[in-house]
Amino acid sequence: MSGSGVERSNFRGNRPLSSNPPHSICVTDRKVVSFTHLWTIDHFQSYLDDPQSPRVLFSSYFSPNFGPHTDTSWCLKLYPKGVNEKSVEYISLFVKYVRGRTDLQAKAEFSLINSRGEFHIVRKTPYHIFPTGGDWGYSEYLMRMVLTTQRKSELLNADQSLKIFTRVIIVGESSSSIIHEEKKNTYESLISLSSHLGSLLTSTKDNCHDVTIIVRPQQYNSLIYENKSHDTPSSSSASSSPIDGGKSSSKKNNNSSSSVGSNRTKRKRYSTNSGGSSGAGESSGETNNDETTSTALAIPSTPTTMTFYAHRSILSVRSPVFAAMFSHSMLEDQNSTIEITDLQPETVRALLEYIYTSNVEEIDEHNAVEIFKAADKYELELLKQRAELIMMNSLSVSNCTMFYIVADLHNANELKKRVLNFIMRNILEVTESDDWRILVEQHPALATEAFVYSAEHAASCACSS
Repeated sequence: MSGSGVERSNFRGNRPLSSNPPHSICVTDRKVVSFTHLWTIDHFQSYLDDPQSPRVLFSSYFSPNFGPHTDTSWCLKLYPKGVNEKSVEYISLFVKYVRGRTDLQAKAEFSLINSRGEFHIVRKTPYHIFPTGGDWGYSEYLMRMVLTTQRKSELLNADQSLKIFTRVIIVGESSSSIIHEEKKNTYESLISLSSHLGSLLTSTKDNCHDVTIIVRPQQYNSLIYENKSHDTPSSSSASSSPIDGGKSSSKKNNNSSSSVGSNRTKRKRYSTNSGGSSGAGESSGETNNDETTSTALAIPSTPTTMTFYAHRSILSVRSPVFAAMFSHSMLEDQNSTIEITDLQPETVRALLEYIYTSNVEEIDEHNAVEIFKAADKYELELLKQRAELIMMNSLSVSNCTMFYIVADLHNANELKKRVLNFIMRNILEVTESDDWRILVEQHPALATEAFVYSAEHAASCACSS
C-alpha cells in the first residue's frame, strides 16, 4: 500500500508517446559538412610501368562549396608504388588538409569508378583530428598487381585512366536546445498523427483500406550468397589513433552540405581480396563469447498465412518499392492484392507498423535479421539502419555466421566489416561451430574472404618515412 504523498506513475511501456507527452523537449544538434571530389589520372598504367615516374601525385585543391568550412583547402595524394617499404606492392591513397584556421575532425571515403561508372574498392576511414598539413588514408589501398597483371581491368577506363571519387565529412561541436512551445506543439501533433495512422492498422472497422496483403511464407527462407569487399586507414606522415571507430554512413544528415569537385591529372571485376589490410577502428564492444550453438544457415519459418489491410497512398509515399508496384500496372495494381512469400507475418506486421507510425515497438536480436531483410527489400533505410545496429550490438559466436551471410547478400558493408572483425577476434570458436562448417561447404568464397581479412588485419596502420 503506497503512502498518500507518493505519486503513482502513469507511464506504460506499451502505450504510445501521445499518451505520455513529455513536459519539455530538447534537441541535440551537430553540424556536419559533406563534400566530394572526383580525380581522374590519365594513363595511370604508365606510372606503374615507368621506373622514373613521380613518387607521389597530387590532385588539385578542393573545398566545400558552402557551410562553415569554405575557407579550407584539401587535396588527394596518391603513391603509385606505395608510400614506404612496407607498401611497395600497393597503391597508397590519402586525403590532405592543406589549409585552414583550426584543426578539424573529419573522415574520408575513397572509391574507384570503373569503366562502367560503378563504385569499387569503397574504403571509409574512422574520424581523425586533422592538423593543418596533416593527411589520413590508406598505405595499402589497392594491390598494384591488380592493375599490372590485368591490363583490361574493369577498374581502368579504355584510355587507361583511373578515376578516384572521394567524400570528406567534417563534424563540428554538438549543442542542445529546448524546443519552444510552437515547436513542441508541432512535435506533439506529429506524435498524435502517428498514433492515428497506426490505429488504421489495428482497426478492422471502416478503415477505408484499398490494399490487401496476403503473407504466405515458404517453409524456409534460405540465405543466398553474392560476393563483395574490405578496409584500414593511416597517415602518410605519422601514425595517429582514430577518434571514433564506430559505424559510419555515407548518407547525409539534414545539416550536411555537399559539393562536388573534379579534376584530371594528365599523362601521355577483380577479387576484392586483393585490397590492403582491413578493419578500420572498430569499437571494442563486439566480443560476446557465447557458447557455440547451431543457428542453421536457413532460417526456419512457420507456414502460417495471414492477411493485412492497408492503404495504397500511405504505402506508396513511404516506400519507393510499393510506389513502383502501384504505378507500373503490375499484378498488384490489377487486383489490389499483394502476396508476400519471403517474409514472416510478424515481420510484415512490424514493417507496416513502421510505415504507418515510423516506429517499431518490438525489435531485438531475434527478429532483427528478418526486419533488416524486409526493410532492404522495401527500401526503408532508417528501419534498415536500426535493425543493422541491433545486429551489430548482439554479435555472438552463435549468430555471427548468419549475420555475415546477410550482410554480404544485402550489401551492408558496415555490418559486414563489424562481423569480420568479430570473427577475426574469435576465430577459433567461430570456425569450430557447425554454422561455419556449413558456410565453408555452401559459400567457400565467403569463408576465404574471412580468413584473408583476418590475416591481413594483422598489419598495423603504416606511416610514411
